[in-house]
Amino acid sequence: MNQQPIDTFQQVEDKYLLNQKQADLFLQLALPYLKPDIYFSYHCHTIYFDNDAAQLISASLSHPSFKMKLRLRTYSEPEDDTPVFLETKKKYGNIVYKKRFMMEDREARNYLFKGIPPHTDNSTSREIDYLIHYYDLKSKVYIGYDRICYVSKNEADGRFTLDRNIVYRTRDISLHETGNEKPLDESMYILECKVSDRYPMWLTKILSSQHMYKSSFSKYGTIYKKEENLHPQIHAAIPSYQAGKESSACSVQF
Repeated sequence: MNQQPIDTFQQVEDKYLLNQKQADLFLQLALPYLKPDIYFSYHCHTIYFDNDAAQLISASLSHPSFKMKLRLRTYSEPEDDTPVFLETKKKYGNIVYKKRFMMEDREARNYLFKGIPPHTDNSTSREIDYLIHYYDLKSKVYIGYDRICYVSKNEADGRFTLDRNIVYRTRDISLHETGNEKPLDESMYILECKVSDRYPMWLTKILSSQHMYKSSFSKYGTIYKKEENLHPQIHAAIPSYQAGKESSACSVQF
């Protein structure tokens, strides 16, 4: 699946941990307000990067006001010329900021695993290159999952994704699934609501009426706590992490 190479995003994002019954109910109630995105159904392949001290994920799990991730992502089983996106995801308060640039999978492998500079040279690529070298970032985990995506019919900026069948691998990291992945939680559905400004009233009413509250869940964070081999030397020092529901349905409401 080809994505438009948008370089920068700024939006409000909330996550909701649902079971299949809750996910089906949300879609039943929300579909009158939604339509399938132009890229409706696809499989995400993602590599998350960190250093040997687990600096990025350990900071993220401490629930700071600012946190950051670096990941490589594509939206189909990659071949050498498949477009992939190297991106930073920074969150300050409730606002998510993303910067990314696009390469072919072959070029990304040469850059990230062999140190060959990419052909892209702009402010985003230079910032990401600086972060990789400053933090000494390395590939730590592969995560794959199925995603369906809807957009709002009447709001210009609403985007809603539902992830399921989440699998991961902590060895032999690449963007390919090898068959050696482990399931994260086969009963888990992750709803993400993404807007650039405020959540529409219909969404607030649905989430509130069904007692669906936003969660602090992190795919990488959950895998990190499950798999001590990711960072065995410092794993025990990190406080126990559990995804938790928060007290509100949405970050920003009308």
